[in-house]
Amino acid sequence: MSQSLCILHANCQGDAIRLLLEATPAFARLFRIRHYRNYTCESLGEDLGRCTLLLHQFLGEQWGALSTQEVLQRLPGQCRHLELPNLFFKGYWPFWANRGPGEIHFADSLLERLLANGLSPEEVLRLYLHGDTALLGDVAAVAEDSIVREEAKEAGKAIGCAHILRERWREEQLFLTINHPGSELLCHVADSVLRLLGLGPLPASVRAAFRHPHEDFWLPIHPRVGQRLGLPFVTPERRYPIFGRQLTHSQYVSAYLACRQHNVTDLLGFLQNLADDTLSTAHPVSC
Repeated sequence: MSQSLCILHANCQGDAIRLLLEATPAFARLFRIRHYRNYTCESLGEDLGRCTLLLHQFLGEQWGALSTQEVLQRLPGQCRHLELPNLFFKGYWPFWANRGPGEIHFADSLLERLLANGLSPEEVLRLYLHGDTALLGDVAAVAEDSIVREEAKEAGKAIGCAHILRERWREEQLFLTINHPGSELLCHVADSVLRLLGLGPLPASVRAAFRHPHEDFWLPIHPRVGQRLGLPFVTPERRYPIFGRQLTHSQYVSAYLACRQHNVTDLLGFLQNLADDTLSTAHPVSC
């Protein structure tokens, strides 16, 4: 049996969904996947007229020809389409801020606020790690707001993860970064796709063999945030995978501040090329 074309129109979360679906024999027999990363704005071209299955994340009208409304209107009549969730969770990282061009990636609003007060990096690090807990703000409210947003995004949709997030986010870490869901949520999405296509469930062997494609970067969680929220998996001593290294939260923050001192906006690139002596000499403050 020849395979039909499946277009996967999604962000980096699609990398994992593709691996899971391609590893599932019932799906792989029927479909070959072409992943268009929606954030690159690449045209779907002639593939759109040839596909028999579209798996996509919602895009608003500001995306023009790539918006969900436009793409669905151009689908061939026999093509099935399923909307995938675009998962995002700020609860573990309440200080994350979305910065514009020229500003540091994965910005931390609390660190930036302390730096804006003219404090030295050493003083910023001390206050950030050990200062008055009032500096943290209402971290539980940030988490709740993030979950409510996910619930609103998924209302009425066939595939959703917000219920899992609400039930289990305090018990186990469900996200690696704000927009990189962990294996549990990704497997749930793939399982939902298979079931809706009449091909499910996701085989247990595929779940067991799955290796997350973005496992090389876990955004460290502030230990005091973990304490406030009652997260058993967060401690000052915990080490997180960061591009081949295992860094504690305080080491990551030291690297962040070193990045800011050097006026580097590409934090992830800075971390990938981080020299060991940067961590040993940059603003040492004990956890």
